Amino acid sequence: MLGLYIHIPFCKAICTYCDFAKEVASSDKQDAYLNALNKEFEYYQDALKNVKTIYIGGGTPSALSDIQLNTLFTIINTYVNTKNVIEYTIEANPNDITLAKANLFKKNGINRVSLGVQTFNEKILKVLNRKHVNEDVYNGLKLLQDAAIHNINIDLIFNLPYQSIDNVKEDLKAATQLPITHISYYSLIVEENTKLYYDIQNKKLTLNDEDIEGEMYETIIDTLTSTHFDQYEISNYAKKGYQSKHNLVYWKNEDYIGIGAGSHGKYLNERYYNTRSVKYYIENVLKTNHGKASRYPYEPLRDTMLMGLRLTEGVNLKEIKDRFDIELLQAYPKLEDYIKEGLLELSNHYLRFTRKGILIGNIIFSLF
Repeated sequence: MLGLYIHIPFCKAICTYCDFAKEVASSDKQDAYLNALNKEFEYYQDALKNVKTIYIGGGTPSALSDIQLNTLFTIINTYVNTKNVIEYTIEANPNDITLAKANLFKKNGINRVSLGVQTFNEKILKVLNRKHVNEDVYNGLKLLQDAAIHNINIDLIFNLPYQSIDNVKEDLKAATQLPITHISYYSLIVEENTKLYYDIQNKKLTLNDEDIEGEMYETIIDTLTSTHFDQYEISNYAKKGYQSKHNLVYWKNEDYIGIGAGSHGKYLNERYYNTRSVKYYIENVLKTNHGKASRYPYEPLRDTMLMGLRLTEGVNLKEIKDRFDIELLQAYPKLEDYIKEGLLELSNHYLRFTRKGILIGNIIFSLF
């Protein structure tokens, strides 16, 4: 299955934790960016005929005006046969959702929306420089439902500054009462070139220790799996039938095309990433018709293991042997040790993390 990722690097405000390619930009710059996107779509037009999943991420795609969003959808519709697309996702901030925007999504084939909620604790939202309040979440969900969009994910983050285990339990209680189908629940990663990193380095903020972080994670798993959200990936939970098909393209190491500033792609045995700077991305596309900043060969076995072990079903060792002509446990004997230590388990040819192993997964990932 071929996926398409489109990056919209614009926001109305910059969150303190975010290290994605993003900026607050003028309407003219956003229009110039959309023009560059159109040229990059043209560059990939032959491959785009086979796209099965689309994900519009950011940044904040919903920060575009309705007119600009309509331009974006027109570009996509020009090069992609969206009738063949089985999952079509757009990210949005809760406070950006209007009925007009929701109807625009529906009219153009969007069948899945991912809302950036992060937490229901409004004091912590302010620390993150998030501009929505809980009422925006409830209102946004109603408007999406009114537009007949029912496949909705919310993003949440745990181990945030000032966040206790009780706060996480309150977030879980609020989330599980919502009319949603999917939850992406990530542990906070403090990236260097962010305000959050600066504040922690300068002792303005502190984070919980690893033990509390681990307890939060286990609380999340136990609560969500007991409320009909199946954990199918380290940080992702879905009601039956609502696993993210686009993200499974990544985790199953299938091909995807990345378009836009800061996007990544894997196509025809090559990994690449586009320049992060909007200014240089536009300039590059006007010169070369694409935004690639770097290309590098991808390592199929390594990538298959790193991505596949993120899935709770694990990696099928028979498929690994057929695909790579390798007996994985012989090639990586340390895996046998991890099985004996109870960090991995092997069942019906699937190698997967145990609950104990998933908490220290980076040690095992480092093998590859």
